[in-house]
Amino acid sequence: MTATRDELKKEFAGKAATLKSELEAWFEDEVEAIDSAVAEEAPSGTGGSIIGMQPAIDSKRVLDATAITKKVLGIDLPPEIIKAGGYASCAEMIADIVPKLEKVFTGELKVRKPKPVEAPEPAKIPEPV
Repeated sequence: MTATRDELKKEFAGKAATLKSELEAWFEDEVEAIDSAVAEEAPSGTGGSIIGMQPAIDSKRVLDATAITKKVLGIDLPPEIIKAGGYASCAEMIADIVPKLEKVFTGELKVRKPKPVEAPEPAKIPEPV
């Protein structure tokens, strides 16, 4: 039997707190890794640092949070729901992604399914003559 949209909304609501908590922990780990790679003495000049003008985490890096959505919701984080350019804060990311994930989870928002990766055919080794 397939769950109704209302049943899926209830299921999502029950997982939302865990999802947010896991995403917050993931975000903090990711930002810490980025920040630790930047030298503290990096010159900023008179106009400020170029690093300060970047989002806290870019959209491509957010795709790594698929591990969280898989674990909590059992679904991939669809690239098309991630804001282009990334997010300046964890709160911004959660406010944008979680409602969209709910729509994907309940089937209200259809997303492309990734094509399965086909294994390449093994190389044929010519017979010795």
